[in-house]
Amino acid sequence: MSASASGSATHLTLLIPGLLGPSRAALQGISSTGVSVPALETLLARSNRLNDVRVDLETLTFEAFSLRVDENQDLPVAAVTRVLDLGVVDKGWWLRADPVYLRPDRDRLLLADNTVLELTQVEAEQLVAEVMEVYANDGWILKPARPDRWYIQPPAVPEIITAPLPAVVGRNVHDYLPKGKDSKAWCTILNEIQILLHTARTNSQRESRGALPINSLWFWGGGRLPHPQQVPWTTVWTGEPLSLALARLSQTPTAAVPESAQQWLAQAQTGGEHLMVLDEARSAALYGDVEAWQVFMHALEEKWIEPLLNALKRDAVRSVTLYTEFAPGFLIDAKKARRWWRRRRPLSSYH
Repeated sequence: MSASASGSATHLTLLIPGLLGPSRAALQGISSTGVSVPALETLLARSNRLNDVRVDLETLTFEAFSLRVDENQDLPVAAVTRVLDLGVVDKGWWLRADPVYLRPDRDRLLLADNTVLELTQVEAEQLVAEVMEVYANDGWILKPARPDRWYIQPPAVPEIITAPLPAVVGRNVHDYLPKGKDSKAWCTILNEIQILLHTARTNSQRESRGALPINSLWFWGGGRLPHPQQVPWTTVWTGEPLSLALARLSQTPTAAVPESAQQWLAQAQTGGEHLMVLDEARSAALYGDVEAWQVFMHALEEKWIEPLLNALKRDAVRSVTLYTEFAPGFLIDAKKARRWWRRRRPLSSYH
């Protein structure tokens, strides 16, 4: 992923996970569901497609910071977000071990993350303490940096490849378990931890008040801190953890996402290359929450896409690049924005 503007002209790269909605079926009913996004459809239709590589948000984010990892290795998400969560920079190998709930469904186990679990920090620390009563003496470290982001360091670095947690939400976990030379051992460890969680006092308390138990962890994103690369971004506008952590590692200025494109234009007075992550729709897409996705799309259309198209036409913005998961990138500038002969297509056609 790269920005395309030069000199002092302002270029904006938008990274919008969940843009294409919860499902193809949801988008096919776009007219009946009350979602109207003509400006977005116009932007996509008049843009140049940058590639046909379809990857997840984590890969897109690492690419935005000029970081690439061998396809036979995890993206080192754990080591990166750990810096953000704990403020500690080291050369150790870390793995995310995020708390999840596995729901039996016939012959499947479907995964839900803390989006629906609403685990508190106190509960997270209590659960970790119970697990570590068994593992601490063997040299394991498990840190609940946040209720939804836990970090584990084993006594020895394993040879495993894992699946990112967002890719597994709502899916059968059996298809996404660790792979590689040490996968069998790690599946055994996972089963042992599940047994410990099943008898955990904190889970009993949660279930007594009607909350879902934390009955498993999800291992993913193992690796060591990558070496920061030179990036083109003047500012990274984000509250999303991975992009925020990578920006800080690369010593790139960061800022909170403004309420609208007009506010962003007022703040981005220096021009240059800007990266913005609008991630509010990701959970809605993962969990099939059509209503929440609709709310996001209405706001995106009104507050961002329409104003950006107008800004392009009056040369207030040199160009805009848009990325979402599992779709090509889209690049538009003032000249392309005037290609009126390119007809709009529904969002469902971009799946």
